[in-house]
Amino acid sequence: MAELGIGLLGSGYMGMTYAECIAKFNTRARLAAVSGGTRAPGLAEKHGVAYEPTYEGLLARPDVQAVLIATPHSAHRAQVEAAASAGKHVLVEKPMATSVEDCTAMIQACQRAGVRLQVIQTLRFRGTLKRAKALMDEGAIGEPRMMSGRSLFANYVADEKSWANQPGEGGAFLDMGVHNFDIMRFLLGAEPQRVYSQMVTYKYPAHMGLNAMHELLFTNGVLVQQWMAYQMPAPGLPDSGHRYWIVGSEGILDIDGYGKLLLGRGAGWELVWEQPAIDFINRPLEATRLEAFFTQTQAFVDDILDNRPDTVSGADGRAAVAIVEAARQSAATGQAVVYTPPA
Repeated sequence: MAELGIGLLGSGYMGMTYAECIAKFNTRARLAAVSGGTRAPGLAEKHGVAYEPTYEGLLARPDVQAVLIATPHSAHRAQVEAAASAGKHVLVEKPMATSVEDCTAMIQACQRAGVRLQVIQTLRFRGTLKRAKALMDEGAIGEPRMMSGRSLFANYVADEKSWANQPGEGGAFLDMGVHNFDIMRFLLGAEPQRVYSQMVTYKYPAHMGLNAMHELLFTNGVLVQQWMAYQMPAPGLPDSGHRYWIVGSEGILDIDGYGKLLLGRGAGWELVWEQPAIDFINRPLEATRLEAFFTQTQAFVDDILDNRPDTVSGADGRAAVAIVEAARQSAATGQAVVYTPPA
């Protein structure tokens, strides 16, 4: 197979994002058709590809070898299982699903069908974070010992009628939690063994999980703190959208997912790289914003065409959801939870 035909399911903000990536930035891939959502016909027309009124029609197309699923979280399991039954490879947006049980069913369906299942985790592909991982792998800060993270915002989804605010979608606790916990696993190269969390939501329904603090102990001995908030008053805290500090035996990394990567060793700090400014609202389709997305979609394409191991596997996606479930259990009971990775 010289080229991978991709069908896109979903036409909202993220559907628009991936359509742009596949059509304009990815190589050895072709956007074959778009389905799902009221904006799908217009998105298909913009890119000069077919519009499929139904998901079944998208899966039936012979020019579609893989599907990219960018739909509400609760729909992922059924949509992935349908794709597997149709013999299509799958790249599904995070969170992979709303429960570990659903994630496992998705993995098993794709294994039975002999198709690939990968999960979008774009933080791994952001410029500062992927460079931080490379520095850690090179031993730049020695043995990792402690990590602290901040994900602080003014609100979650401004439109209270949005699907993302509905109880069955997992709320901010799931949506951001899979980002936070996946990047911990990615950077530290280990699994948590104990999770302690507290969660609170002010004035809104509790299911939204708008604010949380987590403490984790990883199997390699690293202590981690993570603060997530979606109810920060103005002016907020500067540079706190995706900010991480990692302390090693020989140095420190200061990582801003939207800004600078700094390496502290010896007498001072070195600027390793700085992320060009991203305008999510006014210029969402500029390459500076899309880079992490088209880098991951390219990895998915190359993994399939070159028969490489999965870059971000279904097991990775499930692990992030499993840690969220452990954190929910801890928050509900007020007790630390012993974590065992799902098998």
